[in-house]
Amino acid sequence: MGEEKIQVLIADDEDPLRMTIAAWLSDEGFEVEEVGDGVEAIKKTQAKDYDIALLDIKMPGANGLEVLRYIKKNSAQTEVVMMTGMSDVGMAVEAMKLGAKEYLTKPIDMDQLVPQLKGIIQARDAEDRIRRLQTEHTARLLFDLHNPIAGLRQSIGYLLKGMAGSLGDHQKELLGYMTTSIDKVIGLLTDMMDLTKLEGGRVRLNKGIGNLGTSVQNATHEFRVPIQSSKITLDFYTEPDLPPLEYDSEKIDQVLHNFLSNAVQHTPSQGAIVVQVRKVAILLEEGQQPTDHEIVSVFNSGSGIPQERLSLIFDRYRDLVSGKSSKDKSTGLGLIISQRIIEAHNGKIWVESEIGKGATFHFALPIR
Repeated sequence: MGEEKIQVLIADDEDPLRMTIAAWLSDEGFEVEEVGDGVEAIKKTQAKDYDIALLDIKMPGANGLEVLRYIKKNSAQTEVVMMTGMSDVGMAVEAMKLGAKEYLTKPIDMDQLVPQLKGIIQARDAEDRIRRLQTEHTARLLFDLHNPIAGLRQSIGYLLKGMAGSLGDHQKELLGYMTTSIDKVIGLLTDMMDLTKLEGGRVRLNKGIGNLGTSVQNATHEFRVPIQSSKITLDFYTEPDLPPLEYDSEKIDQVLHNFLSNAVQHTPSQGAIVVQVRKVAILLEEGQQPTDHEIVSVFNSGSGIPQERLSLIFDRYRDLVSGKSSKDKSTGLGLIISQRIIEAHNGKIWVESEIGKGATFHFALPIR
């Protein structure tokens, strides 16, 4: 079986140059598509993933930097190479900061172009292999840790049931403490395994058509007992006639449970949780038109989050930076896992808060 062809998108409004590059790369065995402006380039990348995008910096519709931003956000596997005149070198440097792999000055040296592009793909594939091996090693290590600890938890359960003889109250108390500690470790390992799979791209979304409002309502029902036992009020609102969405119901349910668990944990007795589902137009990319999304918002009337911590909410290392209360029962990874799930749906997740005024966690999924 022959090697798969390298998929290249060329976006340049100079027809002769674009056509020359396309012909040259095609002769060298590349699979090439070409467009003459930035808007068409974005449409192409929405329809399929390319290995390399060759982008002119100055184009009608959307310039090369705008196309670059879109690709980096929505097509992580696509490497971007900018093409620029000598007068645009400053913008090319800015493009490198935004994630472009390289920039080429015009006129393009065709003899050097092919080895440059092949070298970029070889480097990307090598990085992917290393990342995949690291992910597999981490996942295997976590699994090897999880199993014996889960077995230990089961054995303690047998002891508590008296299956190895009667126990005194003090012994039961110690075993209960051990069970609680082991449950925390198992929860941490489970979250770490989930996060490792998501970050390694090993989780495929099983999307189906569903009603987001119904999913949210079902999730809130599951929290009625802990909410009522904590003397917290729960209000749920959904905008009528919301259109159906395409999403992985199991993964979104995981996000909803993280949001609601977080809300219950940080809401004081006699406090309130408000859950809303509504349709809103959101601006995701600067220079682009707002697009319709369905937003889920979960408000809790807790003490709120300091401004300096808001930017760390979805940072897996935030507790090393800012410290974490020993009373916090969560693993700290739930929100990071939620972020990865929403990003995999091409959605957006964020939080708004003020000290003394509670916090609202939001996620938005696009309406296709």
